[in-house]
This record gives sequence, structure tokens and C-alpha cells, in this order.
Amino acid sequence: MVVNNPNNWHWVNKNCLPWSKQYFIDNLENLKLDNDAYVITITNSSISGDCDVTQRKGKVLCIYDMVLSFDVEGEFKKSGESIKGSVKIPEFIHDEDDYDYQLNEFGDYKAQIRKEFIPLIHERLIKFQKDLIDSHSKDVQE
Repeated sequence: MVVNNPNNWHWVNKNCLPWSKQYFIDNLENLKLDNDAYVITITNSSISGDCDVTQRKGKVLCIYDMVLSFDVEGEFKKSGESIKGSVKIPEFIHDEDDYDYQLNEFGDYKAQIRKEFIPLIHERLIKFQKDLIDSHSKDVQE
């Protein structure tokens, strides 16, 4: 009998970028903040970079370095004035959870978006690593 990877000693990798893209569609697109003044929603996401689940010496790890971009749209309830912009995280990486959220456009409402909407996004993002490992760890273990 030939053993290709005795005791799970050697690296085993699985590319999880396609899964990650779907994960962000499922968990962030249509994320909504609806308060007394306005309603805003993530309408589109763009994900690029690398995302792998690996196993080395019997230990399952995930390694990712991605760029996340989200389009955000909404409107003020009283005036009907629209709110549009985007949120970009240029380095969504596996060994950090304090992300740099870059807000583009949003006009005078950037501070409000940062204060009220970014925490909702962050709440979802911090679950990513656990969900990634839970979904793919069995694929890299023998």
C-alpha cells in the first residue's frame, strides 16, 4: 500500500476563492440599514485576490488576502434624496480583523455611513474565517 500523505504531514491546499465570492453575495449583498432617517443597502460586491484552506502537519489553516468592494445605495425617507457610494477593503487578510474601510462618494453622509453601516458589515466579515474553515476543512484532511 502506498501512502501519499502520511499523517497529513505535507501541504494540501484548496482554492476557496469561488466559494468566497458566493459567501459575500449570500452574506453581504442586500445587507440593509433601515433607520428613522434613511435606508441603505449593499447592492453589488466585487471580490478579488487569493483564498485557500490548507493543511500542514495535520493542522488546518486558512490563508486569504482579498480586495473587497461593495456598492451601496439608498435614500432618505423624508426627502427621497438618494445616497450612493462604495465601500472598499483593500486588504481583507486572514491574520487581521481591524480592516481599513475606504468610503467613496456618499457626499456629506460619509461620517454617518462609517458610524452606522460599517459596524454591520464588520459584524458579518468577522464570521468569514470560521465559516471558511468549517466549510472546507474536511476537503484538505485525509
